[in-house]
Amino acid sequence: MSKVNTALNDNILLRYSVIVIGMIIACIGINGFLRPAHLLAGGVTGASSAINYLTDVNIGLLTFLINIPIFILGFIYLENEFCIYSLANMMIFSLLLGLTQDIGHFIPIKDILLQSVYGGILSGIGTGLVFRTKSSQGGTDILAAILKFKKNIPMKDTTLSINILIVSIGGVLFGMDLALYTLIGMFLNAYSMNFVKDAMNYQKSVMVISRESDCIAKDIMSSLHRGVTFLDAEGAYTHEKKKIIYCIVSSNEIPKIKEISLKYDKKSFISVNDVTEVKGRGFKEKYL
Repeated sequence: MSKVNTALNDNILLRYSVIVIGMIIACIGINGFLRPAHLLAGGVTGASSAINYLTDVNIGLLTFLINIPIFILGFIYLENEFCIYSLANMMIFSLLLGLTQDIGHFIPIKDILLQSVYGGILSGIGTGLVFRTKSSQGGTDILAAILKFKKNIPMKDTTLSINILIVSIGGVLFGMDLALYTLIGMFLNAYSMNFVKDAMNYQKSVMVISRESDCIAKDIMSSLHRGVTFLDAEGAYTHEKKKIIYCIVSSNEIPKIKEISLKYDKKSFISVNDVTEVKGRGFKEKYL
C-alpha cells in the first residue's frame, strides 16, 4: 500500500504554520470584509458577529465563550487528539479574531457585493487550510464532526442547516438585503473551503476489464503501491470468463492507471468514477 503523505501530521511546526496562516486569512475575510458590511460568517463566528453588532463585546471573546459547551460535547463523542488540537486552534482563532477586530478600517472597500464575495472566499480558504491539517477551528465544525461520526450526516448538511438559521437571524436583525448578501458570502465560503480542503485528495474508483488482468494488476501494485481486487465476470454475449480489476486511487494517479492498462492491452475497457469517501489504509480519512 502507498505511504500516505503525513508531513503535516508529523511536523508540528509545519502543521501549526499552516493552521495560523489559514486562521489569519479567515480573520481577514471575516473582520476585513464581512463585519464592516454587517454581513454574517457561518457557524459560531456568525453568531458571535451578530452579538458583537448588538453589544459591541469583543468578537474573539464571544467566539471563545460560545465554543465552551460545544467542546464539552466534542470530548464526549470524538477522538481526544482531534478535540485537543481543535481546542488549541479555537483558542488561537479566538485570539486572532479579537486582535484583528478593527482591521476593516485599513481595507478601503465599501461595496457590499465585493465584501460578501471576497469575505466569503477568504474565510473559506482559511478554514480549508485548517481542515487540511486534520483539525478544525472548533465551533460548528465540532458539531458537524459529531453528527458525521454518530449519524454519518455529511458536514455540508449540518453546515447548511446552521447557516440557514444564521441567515434567518440576520434577516430579522439587519434586514433581508443583508441576509441575501450573507448567503452569497456563505456559498462562496463553502465552495472555497471544500476546494482547499480536498485539493489533490480526490479519490476515484477504477474498473479495468482486460484479458491481461493479471499483468495489469501486478504492475498497478508494484508501480502505485495500491491494493487491487479481482471481480469475477462473464461477458453476456460471448460468455467469456474475465477478471475485472477494481481499485481506489487518488485522482492524480488516474493517468498512470490508464498508461499501465493500455500498455498491456490496447483494448482495455477502463471505467473511472467519483468516490464520496474512502476510509482505510493508504487514504486520508476525512473527518469533516
